[in-house]
Amino acid sequence: MHGSLRTTVPAAAHGAPLVGWLVQRFTYFDAAAWRQEIAAGRLRRNGATASTDDRLGAGDVVDYAPPPPAPRPDLVLPILFDDADLVAIDKPAHLVAHRDGAFPANTFLHELERRVQATAPLHLVHRLDRETSGVLLLARHPGAAVAMQRQFEAGTVTKAYLAFVRGVVATDSFTVDAAVGPARDTTIAARRAVLPAASPGARAARTDFEVLERFPSCTLVRASPHTGRTHQIRVHLEHAGHPLVGDALYGRSDAEYEEHVRRRKAGEPPHDRQRLHAQSLVARHPTSGARLVLEAPMPRDFTSLPSAAAPARPSSPSASSAAPA
Repeated sequence: MHGSLRTTVPAAAHGAPLVGWLVQRFTYFDAAAWRQEIAAGRLRRNGATASTDDRLGAGDVVDYAPPPPAPRPDLVLPILFDDADLVAIDKPAHLVAHRDGAFPANTFLHELERRVQATAPLHLVHRLDRETSGVLLLARHPGAAVAMQRQFEAGTVTKAYLAFVRGVVATDSFTVDAAVGPARDTTIAARRAVLPAASPGARAARTDFEVLERFPSCTLVRASPHTGRTHQIRVHLEHAGHPLVGDALYGRSDAEYEEHVRRRKAGEPPHDRQRLHAQSLVARHPTSGARLVLEAPMPRDFTSLPSAAAPARPSSPSASSAAPA
């Protein structure tokens, strides 16, 4: 089931050294690590085994076959649902919901497939960020994947999240109804922001928030997104003046995020994580049509006050002035 990653070399990279291009294009390995992968025979260029001395041509096809992760018997993957069509798990934080890529050692899909005795690769129906825990739904075959993805696209799937946010939220409930798209004036390609609805790349987004409990420097809220934009809850909370506790990107400067990435690449273990948990997901079963209710219990790091809680940075509008839910 372990597949390769394929990319096509753009015209701008014509004549570039293979190793140098790999370091710029796929930043999760440095030059020494990419040379090791090439020496191990894991890269192919246009179907032939690549060499560290290769120079690229526009349109070259580069394939990378990462080594399959070793079994991780210590990995906790609670199964919430399992039948012939679907598998749902309570995804722990710090695991990547991708098959391969930047963090192959933390990709859990191969281990999950082994445990549920999957005869073909599982299909991710939706995604959770690396640091987000909770309900994650996967399909056992393409037909189930397509049926479930149509429900997500149609907006008929109901989701709820628990979130610890920085600062004390003044109102008992609020709604952020604001388009989300690529952030401006940033060097971080992954960063999203609230944008005017007519802005390039902006997509309508709405999230309802309900306060569950207040603490001296943070608040536990329930978030109910009505749309599924990239980083939607995190962006809407930052816009409301109450970014997630532990979020390394939102509510932080570019320099702070880049320092976080540098420490992680250097091997420093995470001291905390963004406190976002996918608490529940309600949909229709792709075969029976029955109402499917999936729930993940509150994780252990939500049962005590986060030590990383800090006053929210000033932002506008504040949650107290957001539209009431």
